[in-house]
Amino acid sequence: MKMEELIRFGEKFFDELEIAIYKNRDASVNIELNEVSSSMLRERAVTVIRGVKGKKLGVSIIDTGDKEKIKEAIERAYKMAKLNKPDEKWTSLPEPGKYREPRKVDKELKEVSPDYFVDLAREGISLALEEQGIVVAGGTGGVEWGESLIMNSHGVNVSQEGGGAFFYLELVGMREGRVTPGIFDFDAKLSLNLNVEEVVRKALQKVKWAFNVKKSKTEEARVILEPWAISSLLSYALFPAFSGEKLVKGTTPLANKVNESISNELLTICDDPLHELSINPVIADDEGVPTRKNVLVEKGVFNGFIWDNYWAKLQGVESTGNAKRSLATGGISIGFHNVIIEKGKKSLEDLVGEIDHGYLVDGFQGAHSSNPDNGNFAVVANPAFLIKDGEVKGSTVFMMSGNIYELLPSLYEVSKEQRVLPFEGSMIVPAMAFENVRIAGK
Repeated sequence: MKMEELIRFGEKFFDELEIAIYKNRDASVNIELNEVSSSMLRERAVTVIRGVKGKKLGVSIIDTGDKEKIKEAIERAYKMAKLNKPDEKWTSLPEPGKYREPRKVDKELKEVSPDYFVDLAREGISLALEEQGIVVAGGTGGVEWGESLIMNSHGVNVSQEGGGAFFYLELVGMREGRVTPGIFDFDAKLSLNLNVEEVVRKALQKVKWAFNVKKSKTEEARVILEPWAISSLLSYALFPAFSGEKLVKGTTPLANKVNESISNELLTICDDPLHELSINPVIADDEGVPTRKNVLVEKGVFNGFIWDNYWAKLQGVESTGNAKRSLATGGISIGFHNVIIEKGKKSLEDLVGEIDHGYLVDGFQGAHSSNPDNGNFAVVANPAFLIKDGEVKGSTVFMMSGNIYELLPSLYEVSKEQRVLPFEGSMIVPAMAFENVRIAGK
């Protein structure tokens, strides 16, 4: 039986039907206390059935791509639909669209053994331990490879494949009774060409700074947020407000801000899975709608929201190709594929060199508690570093709280370096420098 015949089979039960098949292969290693603690190879196939009958939705999920099992899942979804209440807001599943040319994928990612990452991990551990007083507290490395097929009864039929590799290392320094917090660095690419030596070098540099602890004070100062810090803050305090669902529900502070400035001309944010550095280069979202480059903020001006099929049709607009599926529930929500914050013209080294007194923040604790409905946040900058006379002088910790819409206009520079961050799809982020940031010393 051809896959298309499963759609015809399902139409005996449903007014509309969607079949989504995902095959994932993950090869990875874990590092604990100077040792490779485990290596894993996991392969999984998941099929999600969504059917609509009389505006009643039925969902069924099975851990296989077997055609006969899919037929059984379609029948179970139909039984579920009969038990559910109709969604009077339902319009329809999406229609076929035109897809962009896919990025060329590196097939080595699909075939790589966990042994490859065992060797990388051992190399990273060995390089780190060349420095006295260093403990490799943790780390991981691996490849996530995915293949998908999305079909529906309106003619959507799109398949795609791809994956990315990553390496992460966390170091702790121990010297003369002093113990630093965990300091990490990472690399992520659309190939196996991971730079373990650079990961170790950057992490060791930060550990050396962390040995020299400096007190912070309550003040207004210049603060540079490195990629991991700025991405975590924006992911929780700002990015959810770009969702069209929140616009329909009236829970986004950006509801009346389209074509208005929310920062300054230094800030441009877009979502584009086919960007040259993206490790999530999908041509279709999880409903089979073509992805595209969506410019969310252009030179400080908010351009508009992102949409999946359901909320877009409810609002009378087009989907932007931003449907993301939960394989646990089968449900669809609005999300990003590959967020890019455009780079600036100065190096991070130059940004630090221009500061007489300020701070460099590598990571935040508590960003997940930010409120995207109003932009409020309260985080602990840790690890953070004191900058004095253009040089990093040591590590410190401080509280930083406020509102993201008040912070963004104080942006005064963006670094020319960008980091690829391998979470929530992927992100490509520079360091961002803000002035007159209110901090509470500890």
